[in-house]
Amino acid sequence: MTLPEIIEIDTDILIIGGGTAGCMAAILAKGKAPHLSVTILEKANIKRSGCLAMGLNAVNAHLFDTDPQAYLEFVKNDNYGLVRSDLVHSIGKRLNRMTRLLESLGVPFLKADDGNYIPRSNRSIVMLGEQIKPLLSEAVQSEGVTVCNRTPAYRLILDDEGKSVTGALGYNIRSGELIFVKAAAVLVCTGGASGIYHPSNSSLARTKTWYCPYNAGSGLSMGLRAGAEMTSFEMRFVALRTKDVMAPTGTLVLEMETDTPLCNALGEQYIKNRENMLGRNLTTSERLLFTIQEHKKGVGPCYIDVSVLDKEQYCKLIESYLNMAPSFVLDLLEDPERPRTHIEVCGSEPYINGGHGMAGYWIDENRKTTLERLYAAGDVAGGSPKKYVTGCFAEAEIAVEDIVNTLFSSPPPPPPDRSTLHRAALDIMTPLHTDGDVTFNDIEERLQKIMEEYAGGSTQNYETSRDKLMLAQKYLQSLTERFRDVGADDPHCLMRVHDTIDRVLLARVLVAHLLERKETRWPCYQTRLDYPDRNDLEYRIFINSRLMNNEIQMIHRSAEHPYSEL
Repeated sequence: MTLPEIIEIDTDILIIGGGTAGCMAAILAKGKAPHLSVTILEKANIKRSGCLAMGLNAVNAHLFDTDPQAYLEFVKNDNYGLVRSDLVHSIGKRLNRMTRLLESLGVPFLKADDGNYIPRSNRSIVMLGEQIKPLLSEAVQSEGVTVCNRTPAYRLILDDEGKSVTGALGYNIRSGELIFVKAAAVLVCTGGASGIYHPSNSSLARTKTWYCPYNAGSGLSMGLRAGAEMTSFEMRFVALRTKDVMAPTGTLVLEMETDTPLCNALGEQYIKNRENMLGRNLTTSERLLFTIQEHKKGVGPCYIDVSVLDKEQYCKLIESYLNMAPSFVLDLLEDPERPRTHIEVCGSEPYINGGHGMAGYWIDENRKTTLERLYAAGDVAGGSPKKYVTGCFAEAEIAVEDIVNTLFSSPPPPPPDRSTLHRAALDIMTPLHTDGDVTFNDIEERLQKIMEEYAGGSTQNYETSRDKLMLAQKYLQSLTERFRDVGADDPHCLMRVHDTIDRVLLARVLVAHLLERKETRWPCYQTRLDYPDRNDLEYRIFINSRLMNNEIQMIHRSAEHPYSEL
């Protein structure tokens, strides 16, 4: 096989992923150390890429009448006592400053008459964030950051000892060039993974998902292949969203001045009734759980009652969604003379996500991974759920500060042997030279069927058990063996092939985690029918994993600092 010449770029800091966290990391790095060179490898184009490509209408992690410790307690309670307290607390100390930084870049925020932000809750505020990505992109460009758009990174390149990351190898899908970026430090800021389970909609609407449909978890899979330790994949994230359009429900419930309750088909306010019965607010996963239970009882579908909104409030609702989910506006305006009164809700497909959930790299307080010179922030950083956009920014800042402070404290590892680069390039390019009879669509459809039916998809009410998971393992292994028959016709198709390969690897790790946790800790996110109860005695621990010689090794770690291996 003849490989294209590998173009080499030398940089101080390499950021993989140019979404919101990656862009902010680059801005912060140049602000703290203007003399350092910073390079971004981005799969799409940083002007409109990542989870917030369409915008954002609220900052969901901003502290009003509370402090970082109270924020930690909220996150801990919402996740049944198992989070990385050190990570969550360090995020809480920076949240409000990240909001002000975002505003300084030109993102508009609505203000009250006294000049303060307008709250949606004691931990969230209203914003007009449709331009968040273009504004971040402009700031990145003005700082002199080198941006390689349309260049997904496929492999982390280690030193000859296999301990330290020396850079990453990517492939420009427009020019067909292989690009090796040699770096003194690498920060992974890519997204989590969607597309592992059946999407909520089918056919041409299959990309109408809550989480970005183009997030294949590549930043996680390249870390796994390099030997990095991961955590909490079994804590999938499943969002309660508006049916079909998959728009957020928080805008409907929190932002309207009038109470808009969640009701079942009988009009009963089942969430409020459940909270009154329990004498407390429900956790995020319980809101989804009790919605599913209403369906099981035969009193679904469930919906948000917006019949109480007057014309002005309905227009305000539409304006808010224009900043985040514009396609939902078409739904709200289907008949302008007859505004919607009931907006049906449902659960999304499960995602691997470290911004809302807890899955991702196992990191220390400085956001260092278990590989030398490799950091992680945002949706790929594990252990700290409910950090949202400002929390992802906070993690990026923490990582950048440590990189800048320690970058030259020890000499960088020598560049990798050319044979190492050649092997990685060969691995990347092989599908372009494979005349196989299997397409990435074939693999993807089979993957989603396996995961949906055996690993707790939405049609299974997110429930699974040992025997189903064992079958999922068997079928995923068989699916992995089909990769040798998958070909790619062009560079874009090559990207889709690698996206699918990455998703299958992450599915294997996810199933291994679901099998390892023999309890039900996060209802719907991780429900074991054969272990229906939470078991704090044995399983208030972190379930971690590492890929060694293509075998998944499971690791148990303490739930308390210093989170030692058990």
